[in-house]
Amino acid sequence: MFFSRFSKKLLRKLLLLIPFLGTTAYAEPAVWLAKSPDRQFILLGSIHAGNEQLFPLPKAFLQQWPNADGLVVEANILAPTRPHLDPTIPSAGTILTDVEKATLADIANKAGLSYPALLQSPPWLTAISLQMSMAQQAGLTPQQGIDIKLLKRASHDNMPILELESVQQQVDLMEAMPDHGKDLLISTLTEWHSVKSQLNCLTRAWRAGDQAQLSALFEQSQYSDQTSDALIFDRNHNWAESLSSSPAYHQGKYMVVVGAMHLIGQQGLPTLLKQKGFTVTQITQGSDANCPID
Repeated sequence: MFFSRFSKKLLRKLLLLIPFLGTTAYAEPAVWLAKSPDRQFILLGSIHAGNEQLFPLPKAFLQQWPNADGLVVEANILAPTRPHLDPTIPSAGTILTDVEKATLADIANKAGLSYPALLQSPPWLTAISLQMSMAQQAGLTPQQGIDIKLLKRASHDNMPILELESVQQQVDLMEAMPDHGKDLLISTLTEWHSVKSQLNCLTRAWRAGDQAQLSALFEQSQYSDQTSDALIFDRNHNWAESLSSSPAYHQGKYMVVVGAMHLIGQQGLPTLLKQKGFTVTQITQGSDANCPID
């Protein structure tokens, strides 16, 4: 809860909230198998805004689909819901300096967004609105995102859909971030003009299944520790605990689709499931994306 030249900071931050992807000819995006005696989880990193180049998804993932007992997602974004926004949270306009407001106005004009609406929104929502605009400028839309595509397929196939958290929980999480997402907003404003040329490297790394490159992007820049914990690490630990101990996943095979950055590194979901006693194996083969970040 999810894109000129990407700076090292913005590369990771955009991938946290709006993961991107594409496809290479010689490798596939990474897919993991986590299994215990009674359970199997097939894990795929989600790209929340995409295009037709994202598909088809890796064979190693699709081959497991017909025998799956359910699709596990962060939240079922297709389910009817009207999340509540806390009206007492300060608006972006109240936390930005005059210089930052001028930057926001310039970006809003170039992106075709309503400057007054951005000012009146909570900081986290303004940041996400800007980042979604980045995605659209790159030709990526939520309608072509992996989440929506697989949710629709699961619904068509009458496959049970299980949520790791609700949409309301995601909104609550964003509202509870330090300064209600000010860090996220300021970073987005500061690095807005550093996006396009590095986007190619980001998509190539995902498409190639180049985990080393994605990990490097992840490590090269971070939010404040509090924001990183709130957006990624705390959630990863919560999800690993739920998948390993919740009665909902007591036995069976489940397709698990969460944001791509939730699967990377020592606090990524595959590693955490391994620590919970699962045997975890990457079942796709990656290749070098060959796009070093300056």
